[in-house]
Amino acid sequence: MVAALQPVVLPLTLLDVRTCWELDQRCFVGAEVYDMPTFRLLLSSPDSVSYKVVDQQGAMKGFLVGMVDRDFSDGRGRGRLTGSGHVIAVGVAPEARQRGYGRWLMTAAEHGFQRRGASIVHLEVHVTNAPACRLYERLGYVATQRMERYYANGDDAFKMVKALSQSGRGPF
Repeated sequence: MVAALQPVVLPLTLLDVRTCWELDQRCFVGAEVYDMPTFRLLLSSPDSVSYKVVDQQGAMKGFLVGMVDRDFSDGRGRGRLTGSGHVIAVGVAPEARQRGYGRWLMTAAEHGFQRRGASIVHLEVHVTNAPACRLYERLGYVATQRMERYYANGDDAFKMVKALSQSGRGPF
């Protein structure tokens, strides 16, 4: 029996913007997708906590874009860190789904958020995306709110939240 090869999870950087954008287009056909300038803005931010999973040939098979949250209410500078992280987008290539890539990306992001001082992570997910909802629930996320007409097409989203362990620093 041949052991399955572990995915390689690496930081997602501005150098990956075109590949990430192209994969986003493939992952979310007919749904809300981000444009290239948005990916460029997110990946160039010093608050980015973003990762990619690549296969043995180095091809990107999945991505996760996240940001540490800041409070700008005082109107000064870059704002203060709030102690939370926001998973903005997760995508896995259609041909690479059901291989654990989403789990690996989420684990990397959680550790990345912890290193940045976050004790909680939140995300939004289409209420109809059952595979993603199951993944997040298995990872310990709890739906705290149904957000009606959250997406541009009028679809609802679940707001999901997870408290991070303060002891787990992980391999990423």
